[in-house]
Amino acid sequence: MTVVLVILVLILAGAAAALFWRLRQAEAAKSQLAAEHQQAEVELKQLQSSQAQVIHTTKLASLGQMVAGVAHELNTPLGFVKSNVEVVGDLLDDYRKLVKDYDVAVQLCQQPVDLMFSADKESLDKLVKHVEESRRRLFEARRAVEKSPLLNEAKELLADSRDGITQLASLVQNLKGFARVDRDGMDLMDVNEGVESALMIAAHQLRDRIQVVRKLEQQVPRVRGMPSQLNQVFLNLITNAAQAMEDEGTLTVTTRSSESGVEIAFADTGCGIPDDVLPKIFDPFFTTKAPGEGTGLGLSIVHKIVKSHGGSIKVRTTPNRGSEFTVMLPSEAARPTLH
Repeated sequence: MTVVLVILVLILAGAAAALFWRLRQAEAAKSQLAAEHQQAEVELKQLQSSQAQVIHTTKLASLGQMVAGVAHELNTPLGFVKSNVEVVGDLLDDYRKLVKDYDVAVQLCQQPVDLMFSADKESLDKLVKHVEESRRRLFEARRAVEKSPLLNEAKELLADSRDGITQLASLVQNLKGFARVDRDGMDLMDVNEGVESALMIAAHQLRDRIQVVRKLEQQVPRVRGMPSQLNQVFLNLITNAAQAMEDEGTLTVTTRSSESGVEIAFADTGCGIPDDVLPKIFDPFFTTKAPGEGTGLGLSIVHKIVKSHGGSIKVRTTPNRGSEFTVMLPSEAARPTLH
């Protein structure tokens, strides 16, 4: 009996020791998991910080591209306004010469009056010839002034310059509307105006190469959101479409009402998207461009902005025939909250 009791005690002691050891192992594993979890949180915050920095850098790069495009657009009207002003200056100098010739002819016609009071027969003969020559030169000078196209040309050039200045004002207004530098936060937005502003900002990438077809519904509902962000979405999709068409092509931009709000579609006739690439296009940092030519954040940011506005984005594509990106946004009544 005593032997059995001893054996039971030993078994219980062994079991207690094993249980204690397992508890110690569990505590150590728990501590290790907690440390790993804490390290994971630190790494996640660092990754989020790095991603935010890259996104910020990408936005700055996009802003730089936009500024370069605007500078290109500004240079064109500024160039011909400058040229026109210089030509008008030359035309006015030429016109002054015509007027000066006319004045000389008038003075020649006045000289015979002084000669008449002291003229003899020989002088009178000379006087007659002088008068005839003066009249001829006067009529020629007058005809030159009347028929001169200089003032009309100057007027036309000034009209062209006025149109150029109007283009500059329109571009600045569109740029102001695109960036909405005078306001911040949520606002009612006409998507047609946003599309037109984005098209003007991207004009240097489209002109003489890509035909733009506008199918904009006139009474499309307004949406509530951050116009500067939505305009960035439109600009990114237009830029991507332009880059997908290496040579000539057609970009069709459509806005239309839908049951849930508004749809904005951008269809190109470019190279399309391969099937193996399509599922990854909205992934951060994914890009098919050569190293150094893209960060892979363009469509990722587009997707994030659209989602934050309570909307969605879909794509239809056919290799070598083109792609169509459609942004769906809720109408003003939905009033989404940005995250």
